[in-house]
Amino acid sequence: MAKKVLTDAFIRAQRVEKRSEFSDTRETGLMLRVFPTGTKVFAFRMRGPDGRIQGTAIGSYPDMKLSEARERAADLRRRIKSGEDITAAAQKAAVAAAAEVQQGIPTLDEILAEYGAVMSTKRKTWQLSKTGRPSEAYHRIESVFGTHLATRITEITLADLVRSMTNYKPESGKATANGQVSRSRAYLMPVLDWCAHRNRFGKLGLGRPVIIDVADLRQTHDPAADDHSIKGARDRALDHIELGKILPLLKWPAPAELRMKADPEKDLRPIALRFLLLTCARREELVSMKWRDFRENSMVWHKPYVKTISGPPRQQSLPLSDAAVELLRSLPGFTTRNPGDLVFPNLGGGPLGNWTRITASVQRESGTAGWHRHDLRRTGATIMKLLGVAPRVIDEILAHNASNEDEGTSRALENYFGSQMLLEHVEDPQKAALDKLSAALDHIEKTARKDKKTSGKK
Repeated sequence: MAKKVLTDAFIRAQRVEKRSEFSDTRETGLMLRVFPTGTKVFAFRMRGPDGRIQGTAIGSYPDMKLSEARERAADLRRRIKSGEDITAAAQKAAVAAAAEVQQGIPTLDEILAEYGAVMSTKRKTWQLSKTGRPSEAYHRIESVFGTHLATRITEITLADLVRSMTNYKPESGKATANGQVSRSRAYLMPVLDWCAHRNRFGKLGLGRPVIIDVADLRQTHDPAADDHSIKGARDRALDHIELGKILPLLKWPAPAELRMKADPEKDLRPIALRFLLLTCARREELVSMKWRDFRENSMVWHKPYVKTISGPPRQQSLPLSDAAVELLRSLPGFTTRNPGDLVFPNLGGGPLGNWTRITASVQRESGTAGWHRHDLRRTGATIMKLLGVAPRVIDEILAHNASNEDEGTSRALENYFGSQMLLEHVEDPQKAALDKLSAALDHIEKTARKDKKTSGKK
């Protein structure tokens, strides 16, 4: 270790290839440590009355001035001569400081609350339910990573997260837990990125106000990536034979052969499944549909909220086929409807439920299996594609298209397509596509009925 009279000019000029130390000849015990990275740190080292060498870091240059370092070194020298163990005191202070910092680190649960407050205005999945229950995203994360909610976010390692994903048990009736784990992982990943200012939160102002170094879930494997059972389920579409068996059951009043507990005159679930098929809508869109959303004059279903593949949620005005409009007019609540009433209510007037039960009953009586409510949406899109409908039009019906801002057009377009005057002179391509779909379904149903009568005569 070289001995030098430390000056500001000398300290600023130091550039080293390996860690170097310089002892100040003016203040006994004061040292300057210089690192290849350019970091320069004042330190103190001195032998005490008992013969043991004691030492501690003092501060970084230039945050700490040379004059302050000399004053600090003089004070430490006096303390050593008085018999104090400054090394032990420094270690104790470091532990206390670390504990104080750690107390300020939020838990995973607190981070989810912070992120949810920011994202609830942008993503419906982060909004509380109408009854005040946790959001869909929180519920998913809790189901897989719930054991870490009370843990400080910096203490959760990748190994901890992988262990939670591996040990998660599938919900009752599920073949594997890969789908649930994959979704929970997808919801938690941006939360951690937001904390650490990674990926899409890397730009200034997008991440958490105070950055926290946390685990990166992208370094873990997505269990759904190579699960062929999940991929296969997502590609499911019903063929014409299956539809010919199912369609006669999708009507109101509910067919007696379905043997449902509800009064057939009040059970709207079968006819609701037909409406899903006619409109290619999502179940949650149908469940929340109110009569005010049905613009009868223009034959448009206005959806206040629809999911999109990317970007924030938006609205959609879907032109309905003639068959879909006639279905709505045939419902028991049509003539007595109020704007705020649900179009497809349950027996008590609330949101329609028990979808698993009605699906199982339809499958039982039709002799079909392996399809889900969402597959009706995919089936409708598949039929339109086979009928030659442009992919862009199908995407618009499914609400997969980009926002108006991305397309360089105006939101006023939705008002144009909601105009009765325009619809009288120009056929909306979405309505034309859905009319083709309803005609195809009608043909399938009539053909199946005819074939059934023919086979019965034989």
